[in-house]
Amino acid sequence: MQDRDTQLPAAGISRNPYSAAALARLVDIALLLLVGFAGIADGLRIILTKADAVGGVPAGGWIVLLGALLVAGTCGHAVREIRAGEDAGTLDSGDQLKQPVIALAMLLIYIALIEPLGYTLSTALFMAVYLRLFGKYGVLTVAGISIAFAFGSSWLWAVMDMMLPQGPLPWP
Repeated sequence: MQDRDTQLPAAGISRNPYSAAALARLVDIALLLLVGFAGIADGLRIILTKADAVGGVPAGGWIVLLGALLVAGTCGHAVREIRAGEDAGTLDSGDQLKQPVIALAMLLIYIALIEPLGYTLSTALFMAVYLRLFGKYGVLTVAGISIAFAFGSSWLWAVMDMMLPQGPLPWP
């Protein structure tokens, strides 16, 4: 008989395609696709039912475009993940649950703050906290990116004639 070397996978990395991490990634992809297709369907609904309203077709068109971008990006990410195989830098089980819960709580707080603070301020605050917690960037980098994104996206929505809550900062 020959001696065989038995190698166990590294801690936290499972080669089983039905591992908890693999199933969590599959659920993530399925949820992103569901949101993307729901956006496409809602955009089409707006286009078909609000065609006679001013700005109805462009508003629905932007929602369809954003939904299609989400679906395309998710599919591209899924293909890259399948080609790459198992991730070498898999998070431990505690981080796999903690990070999405924190991100969801931040999103809910952001939604609650849009009306009283307005789009621009609440977006800058959300981006700053998100980048600081998950990006581990420095304070100046976070401030620069957050402010640029908040004002840039506010300006873009204003150019597209989208009404945004303004809060205490009446711009745009």
